[in-house]
Amino acid sequence: MRTLVLVGLIGTVLLVAASLLGYKGAAPGFRAAEPVAGSVARIHLLAFGDINLGRAVGQEILKGDTLYPFAGVRDSLLEYDVVFGNLESCLSDQGGETQSPDNNMIFTGPPSGGMTLRRGGVHIVSTANNHVLDYGLGGWEETMESLERAGVAFVGTARDPANLHRPVVLERNGVRIAFFACTDIMNRPGDGWKRYVAAADTAVLLPKIRQARGIADFIVVSYHGGEEYAERPTQRTVDFGRAAVGAGADLFLGHHPHVPYGIERRRGALILHSLGNFVFRQPAHFWTQRSYALRVTVVKDSAGARIEEYDVIPVKSGLRPTFALSQADQDTVYQRVFAFSSTEVTELVR
Repeated sequence: MRTLVLVGLIGTVLLVAASLLGYKGAAPGFRAAEPVAGSVARIHLLAFGDINLGRAVGQEILKGDTLYPFAGVRDSLLEYDVVFGNLESCLSDQGGETQSPDNNMIFTGPPSGGMTLRRGGVHIVSTANNHVLDYGLGGWEETMESLERAGVAFVGTARDPANLHRPVVLERNGVRIAFFACTDIMNRPGDGWKRYVAAADTAVLLPKIRQARGIADFIVVSYHGGEEYAERPTQRTVDFGRAAVGAGADLFLGHHPHVPYGIERRRGALILHSLGNFVFRQPAHFWTQRSYALRVTVVKDSAGARIEEYDVIPVKSGLRPTFALSQADQDTVYQRVFAFSSTEVTELVR
């Protein structure tokens, strides 16, 4: 298997043998970091795109197969210290309904969806997106309750509007990671939704990112915006990512277009304008069915925390995503990533 490895050290070319990184064929992963003696610590983070636990996936979960969407990737996900995704559905009890009979753009996962995420190896999700209010405030509240019961952290919604833009901080192996999430899009008119879901407002978000430097070693921002299925990221998405990094974010993760874009290196940080789909079936478009997960190693020492290296794992998106792609599909994903990436993103090992 050929593997794409990207190393996040500006000005340094570091060739790394894939076998040294613990790759496991079609389901690559790292072992979760063990405590390190001395002053150096490392953690391994995995981030991927949209997770829809409604529609057909929700029906399988309702039948009792709570692991259904993650069955093919769970073993790999369990090897990471932190796994993040965008939860592109609410989780609510609608009497067996997981999609509106009147509108297929309105859907929900069942309340047990929180346990689906937990069993699948997901630690934290963004709930700041245009579908979290599909079933009103009742569905919004049930979503948070489902995640809380399962022990899955979430960011981007809060019962108290004052907390909407507050980060959620996870600590692993002595490294504190602050997560922010916000959305630029909502499936309802007006601004009333901004009392329940974090809006993509730089006037509010950027000061919060700066403040987070006092409580966290590493900062992740999830942004839901852009144009669905567009060939390129919108200028607003590009500008928003750069503004977040300028305020101190180390990793910017874009969602909503449902298709994957590239990676931009900026001031030692990574900007991903869209991670595309993960658990999401959209068969009408080629790139809604193929994307990638981002694997990041964060190192913390006396100089602080930073991205030590990062790489791309091609994904076949759908009801049950998999890392087991054909060589041709892997190459196609790699080619797209590089076509959309900045010049600082260099192919090192294939």
